[in-house]
Amino acid sequence: MDQGDLKKVIAALLLLAAGVVLIHIYWTDIAPVLGESLRILSETKIRYFILAFLVYLLSVYLFAIRWQKVLSCMDYNLKPTDLVPVIFGGIFANNLTPASRAGGEPLRILWVNKRFGISLTNAFVSILFERLVEAIPITILLIYVLYSFPSLEIKFLPIKSSLKLSSTYLLLSFFLIAGALIWVFRGKLSPFLKRIYENWRQLHKSFHVVLLLSSGVWILDIIRLKLIALSLSLPLSLHFLAIVSILYLLLGSLPITPGGLGIVEGGLISVLLYLGLPLASASSFVFLERFISFGLSSVIGFLYLLHYGGFKIWKNTKLH
Repeated sequence: MDQGDLKKVIAALLLLAAGVVLIHIYWTDIAPVLGESLRILSETKIRYFILAFLVYLLSVYLFAIRWQKVLSCMDYNLKPTDLVPVIFGGIFANNLTPASRAGGEPLRILWVNKRFGISLTNAFVSILFERLVEAIPITILLIYVLYSFPSLEIKFLPIKSSLKLSSTYLLLSFFLIAGALIWVFRGKLSPFLKRIYENWRQLHKSFHVVLLLSSGVWILDIIRLKLIALSLSLPLSLHFLAIVSILYLLLGSLPITPGGLGIVEGGLISVLLYLGLPLASASSFVFLERFISFGLSSVIGFLYLLHYGGFKIWKNTKLH
């Protein structure tokens, strides 16, 4: 075990220990909420839960179609079904790696290289192009969420005063932070943008299709969340769920725990509470969502990796 892996293990153990201590301290407050959550989950409408899972599978298939369209512009003739195992394998790797897509993308690149003969450069460029186009609907959704999000009230305890941040201030803050990040990381971004520019003649043919499919995936994500809400008889609006969807992405991208485990759950529950959902209902909703997007997706990814020998390829990603 190298020093990096040792640090990850120690960090995971410390987080686990902290969680155990907090549960022990606040058990008298947690027990009633846990009991209510179990009651809510026991009344889950299975038909809606199954539909939510099927919608998740459909979104993964759309990811496969999107990638296939990009690769076809680079003269690689593959079927979407060829890429589904690779994508699920990448999801499994992401779920075990701190920060979303930190481990899955290298696995995808090496997998299609070994199995389909796609060059490492072209595989990398195809995924990079996907992500850049996907950023368009994500940005639009994020702006919508910031514009429609209720005013945040920040309380300053020592002076017993508060500050309210309206949607206008949230939008302004978003653009300022985004601009600052682009400026700071412009040196690291320029080589990636240069690669896209060099391959634009091939890639631009798939731009509109990739944009449409990326938007479709985010629409399916909101529909999946709606079905989960229906399975628990929670009257959550699509506007409400759009906020949950974008926050899920942002929280899962924080490079703290594998797959955002603990960070995503805590963050989403906090937001749901802020938006007025009871704690037991918020916990049940997040549990079912993560059971699909983290639990079941990891099982499917594990089985695909096992069947296609992807674990050996994943191990080799550490050597690149």
